[in-house]
Amino acid sequence: MRKQSSARHGELPALPVIGHIGIFWWWDGKLLAATHPVEDGDFAGGKADSKLAHVKTWPDLQKRHPGLRWLEYEDVPRGRIVYRPRAKRFEVLMDKVLFKSHIKKAIVEKFGLPKSRTSFAADQHYTTDPDELDRLFAER
Repeated sequence: MRKQSSARHGELPALPVIGHIGIFWWWDGKLLAATHPVEDGDFAGGKADSKLAHVKTWPDLQKRHPGLRWLEYEDVPRGRIVYRPRAKRFEVLMDKVLFKSHIKKAIVEKFGLPKSRTSFAADQHYTTDPDELDRLFAER
């Protein structure tokens, strides 16, 4: 039986949840992803979020894909999947350049997401657009 002690503020969803959370990149026509079950996530702020971080996962990814060796993690379009327990929905937050049907399909399949309970949203945090990055850093 699974422990449910990681729950915070009674937000742990009814187990099991079909689908995974995690992080991903789209590089060279392929989805590069790190996934894990929702119940292994960090429950706070009304959502289950992956404990994985793009910046910490990147070096391992570079070892497996030598073509990434000269790139920084933020140079490659990326995103994150979170789960909202109350709504029983997955939210895919990603760079707006990834809003293509074949990429969405690859994400849904890799993470095992139920199509009817999954939404996609652009998130500036994941942008690779140089003009948008300049605006973001100018605001600081």
